[in-house]
Amino acid sequence: MSITIEQNKMLIQMIKEFTANELAPLDMDIDSRGDYPDGLFQKVVKTGLLGMTLPREYGGADFDYVAASEALEKMATGNASMAVTLEGHFKTIEQFIKYGNKALNDKYLPSASKRIFAFSMTEPSGGSNPKGIATRAIKQGSNWVITGDKIMITNGGLAEVYCVLSKTEDDQLAIFVVDKDMPGFKFGKREDFIGLKGVPVGEVVLNHVVVPDSHLLGVIGQGLEIGDNAHADARVLMGAVLAGITEHELQTAVSYAKERKAMDTPLYQLQVTQEKIADIAIAKQNIQALYQKGANDKVAGKPYAEVAAMAKSYGSRSAVAAGDKALQILGGYGYSHEYPVEHLIRDARAMELAEGTIEKMNLEITNAEIAK
Repeated sequence: MSITIEQNKMLIQMIKEFTANELAPLDMDIDSRGDYPDGLFQKVVKTGLLGMTLPREYGGADFDYVAASEALEKMATGNASMAVTLEGHFKTIEQFIKYGNKALNDKYLPSASKRIFAFSMTEPSGGSNPKGIATRAIKQGSNWVITGDKIMITNGGLAEVYCVLSKTEDDQLAIFVVDKDMPGFKFGKREDFIGLKGVPVGEVVLNHVVVPDSHLLGVIGQGLEIGDNAHADARVLMGAVLAGITEHELQTAVSYAKERKAMDTPLYQLQVTQEKIADIAIAKQNIQALYQKGANDKVAGKPYAEVAAMAKSYGSRSAVAAGDKALQILGGYGYSHEYPVEHLIRDARAMELAEGTIEKMNLEITNAEIAK
């Protein structure tokens, strides 16, 4: 049974209400404390948001990426950290759906509406570059023994199930599913990043973790393909988050410009202010158009990796620039912790690095254009 237009509307309305009531009031607190307040994540679980994109056969709501990305945009308007936590979860579930065998999916996906899933590629020596992957998976009978160190993993420490990129004995890349309760698995350092302060980004250490053959995602040698697919899925959702951040910046700038005056003239009547507000509004619409095209192309079965890279590249640069314009409208208050603009800039700046740097996005976009 497909999702109806009315169900999509109900989802977005629910997200708006949850964001207004539960997330937006805590936005500044999440940034200042550098973590989610006690009980907040449990409310997300209780509301059923983790199962938004999960197929119904596994207890999910089965919304597609068009609906899910719009939902994350609305959420990010109130708090970008929680939207990024869900982005990391959704992209990982998507790889189970596309590449997982039945035994693996039957074992893990029913729990995905209660437990966070994460994708683990980056290492001290590299990310998606095969030459930089040191994590090893050695075959022993019908099992694989995995040893390695993964760093800067989105939701690392919060997630309970991890898709781990490893090299096999013949130096081929493969993805294995590892549960935090397996012997030899432990959490390491949590990063102290300057933006998206609520999202735990941490280290995962695997010391001879034994997983059965059925925990292989896809086939041996398909690791990089699955990783690239996860990146493309994430970048669509990150574009949505960036549109939400930019909307938050816009709302803050417009509200301030309507309330404050320069001498006797409201700020919004000054041309210099109007230019900045217009630039922020245009940027928001452009980011929105890019991520929506990516989501629609994905749902339609069309190539979407290039436009997803555009959504992240253009979106992150534009959200940072929009935040700077909003800060300038607020003047000294924009540089103060009293208003959210300065942390929105830090949040957006993280997106210029996560899921591939701006430079990597530009390379992928250029290669796609050259290949046409």
